[in-house]
Formats: sequence, structure tokens, C-alpha cells
Amino acid sequence: MARFFAWFTISVLVILVAGGALIGWFQFEGNAPVIKAREIPDALGRKTHISVSVSEDRTGLRMVRAEVVQNGRVVLLPEHKYEIHPFYERRGVFHDTISWDIDAAALGLTDGDAILRIIASDQAWNRGFKGNEGVLEIKSRVDITPPAISLRSTVHNIRMGGAGLVSFGLNEEPCRAGVAVGKRFFPAYAMKGRERGYIALIAVPYDSSEPGPLMIEVTDLAGNIARASVPCKILRRRIKVDRINITDSFLPRKVPDLAIHYPDLKGSLLDQFLEINNRIRKMNNEQLASICRNGEPEILWHGSFVRMPGALRSRFADFRHYKYRGKEIDTAYHLGVDIADRTHAPVPAGNSGRVKFSGFLGIYGNTVVIDHGAGLFSTYSHLSRIDVSVGDAVERGQVIGLTGMTGLAGGDHLHYGMMINGFFVNPVEWWDMKWIRDHILANIM
Repeated sequence: MARFFAWFTISVLVILVAGGALIGWFQFEGNAPVIKAREIPDALGRKTHISVSVSEDRTGLRMVRAEVVQNGRVVLLPEHKYEIHPFYERRGVFHDTISWDIDAAALGLTDGDAILRIIASDQAWNRGFKGNEGVLEIKSRVDITPPAISLRSTVHNIRMGGAGLVSFGLNEEPCRAGVAVGKRFFPAYAMKGRERGYIALIAVPYDSSEPGPLMIEVTDLAGNIARASVPCKILRRRIKVDRINITDSFLPRKVPDLAIHYPDLKGSLLDQFLEINNRIRKMNNEQLASICRNGEPEILWHGSFVRMPGALRSRFADFRHYKYRGKEIDTAYHLGVDIADRTHAPVPAGNSGRVKFSGFLGIYGNTVVIDHGAGLFSTYSHLSRIDVSVGDAVERGQVIGLTGMTGLAGGDHLHYGMMINGFFVNPVEWWDMKWIRDHILANIM
């Protein structure tokens, strides 16, 4: 019996020692939490968002805090604390993403160098039960001064539906810069050979005589925002009304071809036409707008744009009234110009650039889109044949295809359009070298 108790006692002691050693090994581990930067901007401004990811695989997180150190002064940011659970439950938080929104001015920081310090501790029993501590230090700077804008261009007389160019200088590199025309924003592009010089092609809506103020808007790398108004005179345009008769011969000739691409169309041929002329037209215009954004930053074109020979059948932003059997059934703006020559006439590229799109595009049929740089694009629609592919570099006047009547075209012609960063503009202006000199080139300073 004595021997049994001796062995029992030894076994219990061994278990206790082993258990204690295991708990000690687990709770007194020496690995600090791992902190990784997720979103840390180069500078801290009036509206700065920062975020980090924190991981601790054994005991779980205890606390994460951040501080900004500048000129010996420590500014504390809100601290994130985690609930402490018994170690054997393993219910702690082991991985997390922490974010802070910083207003450097409100925190009393000033322009200059600073250190952003992130500190995380775990639930280990080290350091008097304060846990292991991981630290991430990032050299930063505080910038709470908005960028300075100097307007350089002088001619801003723009006709409704027309285009213009604004040039300006900045005293620092921006993360976002451009010109707002009412609620529309046109990005600016850096000019080669002009230090911190920027240009922005802009458009005034074809359907509004009061587009809102023209405003240069710049956000610097620290999130500071500066604005400067642009003096501008908006010239009204005369809206031409066009009447289109939809015939019983047109519907079976065009609607089924388009319905193949849109199998959700329902109802009679007239019902399907109205769906095409409304929902599909809107969808196709949004597709074009999406294509005609985020192009080449440099100007690729030179001189006036080439006009295909032929008669001008429809003008830009004509307001069309569609009639069927004498009754008006629909309306729509015509966002381009129609040029008709002979059947399958060669279509020249308006100017040098790079092909951004080549293929079928709903009501526009077979279409080519050329990126001319700095936000300017030209479109060529209803083609019977396409001779270029996406990515091809094209020269001014180069034949890119042949006219046709694909899409919703009632006859063989070219629908020619131009867009500035996704907004339709009047192509006729770009055929006129004097207009280009006076309104575009004269403003590149």
C-alpha cells in the first residue's frame, strides 16, 4: 500500500509539473504580435485613413494602439482592447484589422516629419501579465496645407455640348486632380516638359444650359483638398428637332437581328424596338462611357480631325421624335453625327491614337473606338467591316473599316462620335483647325 501511495504521489507530481510546464510554456511564450501595414499613406493630413493587420496565433490579442510622434510630442490615437478569456478556452481574437481616421490639424500636429507608431500586445503572462509587445514604426510626415493652384489657361468660352481645355499649375504632386463641371469630373493629366503643369479636357452637357460652376479640384497625397474657380462663358446652342418614322418594313428588318444579342426582349416587334431604343440604348451608352475612360495620359493626336467624305445626315444632339403610324412613340438624343457616302465607303481614323475597342456594340452595331490621349476618344459605328484590333496604333486618315448598317441603322452610313472621359461632345468642333487653335492649343500653357 505504501508503495502504491508513493507511486500515486509521484504520478500526481509529475502530472502537475508537466501541466505547469505546459501552461508556462504556453502562457509565457515570447513571440510578439505581428503587425503589418495595410493602408498607410506617405503623409498624414486633415482626413487620413490608416489601417493595419495584427496577428497573434497562441494567446490572442490584448490591445492595439497607435500614436504619432512629432518633435518629442506623443499624440495618442484611440486604443482597441480585447476581452480577456481563460487561456484554456481559446476564445480570444487572434487576427484583426484595425483602422483609424486621423485629422492631423485637429490633433494639433504641424507640417513636418513625424513617426507613426503602432503597438500591439498579446495575452501572454510575460512582463507582469502585460503580454508580449510588438511595435511597427513608420517614418511619415504631416501635411495639413492644401495644394496651391495657379490657373494658366485663359479661353473658356464653351458651347453646350462642346469641349474646352483648362490648364493649371500646382506646387506639389497630387493624388487626384481635374476640373468639375457641375457634378461631372474630368481628370487632369500631367504635361511633359512642364513641371507640375496639368491639362484637363472638359465637356459642357449638351442638354443643360446651366451645368454649374467650373472648378479645378485637387487632392494632394495627404488628402488635403484645394479648389479654384475657372471663369467661363457657356454659349447656348439651338436644339434641332428631328423626326424619325418607324415603318412596318423597318421593324422586321432590324429588330430580330438585335434581339439575337438580347434574348430577354419580349412582346411584339414594336415593343422590342421601344425596349431597344430605351433600355438597350442607355446600356450601350454606358458601355461606351466606360470604354472612353482611363485612356492614355499623353496627347496622341495632332492637327484637326479628319472628316469622312459624304453628306451630313444627322447632327450632334439632335432631339429625335420617333413616330409609328402617325403617332409619336418615343424620343431620344442623337449623340454623334451621321455621314453617308456610297455603300461600304472607307472610314478614316479621325486622328492618330490607339484602338480601345473593336467589335459589336448593340444599337451602334460594329464599332471601333480610338483613344487619342488625355481623355479624348472617337467612335465609329454601324460598320460593315472592321480592319483594326484592340491595341493597334492608328494614324490620322488610316482606313479602319467600311461603312454599313449594322445595329439600329436604317441605311448604310457612318455614325461618328467623340467623347471626353465618357461624356459625348460635338465632333464638328474637332474638324475645325481654327477652333482647335483658339480653344484647345491656346490654353496649353
